Amino acid sequence: MDDSSCCASCGITAYDDIELKKCDACKLVRYCSVKCQKDHRSKHERACKQRAAELHDEILFRQPESRHLGDCPLCYLPHPIDRSKAVTTGCCSKMTCRGCYHANLMREFKEALDHVCPFCRHPAPKTVEEADKLLVRRVESNDPLSLVEVGAKRYSEGDYASAFKYWTKSAELGDAEAHFHLFILHHDGKGVEKDRKKEVYHLEKAAIAGHPIGRYNLGCAEFDDGSIERAVKHFIIAANLGHNGAMKALQELHADGYVSKEDFATALRGHQAAVDATKSPQRREAAEANIVVSIHLMMMSEVFEVDDTSCCASCGITAKDDIELKKCDACKLVRYCNVKCQKEHRPNHERACEKRVAELRDEILFRQPESRHLGDCPLCCLPHPVDRTKAVVTGCCSKMICRGCFHANLMREFKEALDHVCPFCRHPAPKTVEESYKLLMRRVEANDPLSLVEVGMERLSKGDYAGAFKYWTKAAELGDAESHFHLSVSYHDGKGVQTDLKKQVYHLEIAAIAGHPYARHNLGCIDEMIDRAVKHLIISANLGCDEAIQKLKEHYKYGKVSKEDFAAALRGHHAAVDATKSPQRREAAEASMYMRRF
Repeated sequence: MDDSSCCASCGITAYDDIELKKCDACKLVRYCSVKCQKDHRSKHERACKQRAAELHDEILFRQPESRHLGDCPLCYLPHPIDRSKAVTTGCCSKMTCRGCYHANLMREFKEALDHVCPFCRHPAPKTVEEADKLLVRRVESNDPLSLVEVGAKRYSEGDYASAFKYWTKSAELGDAEAHFHLFILHHDGKGVEKDRKKEVYHLEKAAIAGHPIGRYNLGCAEFDDGSIERAVKHFIIAANLGHNGAMKALQELHADGYVSKEDFATALRGHQAAVDATKSPQRREAAEANIVVSIHLMMMSEVFEVDDTSCCASCGITAKDDIELKKCDACKLVRYCNVKCQKEHRPNHERACEKRVAELRDEILFRQPESRHLGDCPLCCLPHPVDRTKAVVTGCCSKMICRGCFHANLMREFKEALDHVCPFCRHPAPKTVEESYKLLMRRVEANDPLSLVEVGMERLSKGDYAGAFKYWTKAAELGDAESHFHLSVSYHDGKGVQTDLKKQVYHLEIAAIAGHPYARHNLGCIDEMIDRAVKHLIISANLGCDEAIQKLKEHYKYGKVSKEDFAAALRGHHAAVDATKSPQRREAAEASMYMRRF
């Protein structure tokens, strides 16, 4: 009974003194009292839940009118999906697009004006402290955007509990970005316990508010649960909001027959329209100018460093015969005439210096190594495989010989009835374990990195973690990448040393720069910045690491890696693996001979 003029339980009709209230969940029936509602609950429960789910889906699968970021308050064009392409001002908490921000900067530069907010014309803060004060003032007034920004800052510092607190407050105020960040915390279990229900709840809140990435993740979750039809609906909505990953997912589903030609064409047109709506000449100019706008120092005026190599950055004195200007050791951007000038100029230069140092470090870190850290076999000159167990280290000369060459040498000696010798230096092979150990220790005393790593592994197998750490540290000081990798494992597991994330990452980076595929893969796994993680994994894949390719497949599935980048990484991986193959190595693998170290 769902007639809105009478109570669904007792049947009493509405009078002047009797008010019938709708069921809060389904809105289908009315009740005259709480008692009637409780009495009727058992009969109504199933229909109520069904209708409530229908109402929820009606809201959930409704196409949002716009994205959650809205429009730029100056040009009234929709903001792009990438939040970094907009600037949030600390004075009025307005999100201005890069095009308008850049245009305002150019106008101020041409007219020699002081830098002000493009929207409210408030003077820009000149120091980090002033910018932080503006941000705190907006947080105290419960501004959702500012709460999200402070939460992001706490998250980057590792203070997940505080990030959760700020994002929860912002979410209560209806901010979609805060809901999306809360989904990440509940998914990763950072600052809170992992909770699948809360994870989906916050994703749905963000998606309903027009968050394209939240909507796309909902589609991925539905797809993983086997609900293809619901996943397609989510992907179509996300595509209509301009999300590239959703469009690629629809393309794959269309190829598999899950999406009709008409629906795919409609989504493609909607996606293109959403992307085109964000474009403008001003934004194109800003992108071409490569203007970098910081999120936290929103209105921070640019600090133009004196980087002319012909004069001191502090006092301005020029280089003369009796005055030598020395570059800043860290950034190499500026020069100083003496230590006093360098110390006085430090507060003005510190931010630019740290930024440049980070850029220089990343240039080195993300450079594709020419080869793997193990190098080539000295006999066949083919690259060693990623797996170190597929090579033999000789104790006499500390050369790493591939299994193919070692096996070929053994077969030749067997056929010609010759004594076993080193395939490289022809030194007679040791006949006992004691002789082999003596050769090894002789190489260790000569500070040979390969031998130091081997002894470290031997100590590790015996449970002597402190001894292993000592030998690996010595090898690392000599520049051995494998020892840096083992040290990173020691700092991760806390064996022989205290657990230390900074030192773990330091040794991983040294090993990765030297061409260690597994170290590079591990960097890709622990880096929380997805763009940096993907870069690490691509480099590792190009070095032949199978695990990196598997990880890239997962990221590609969720739209975090483009089709072109994934295809290029796949080709690089195949090339790296194929370069290690030879008939001799295949024969050695088929023979499955156990290679004992000299």
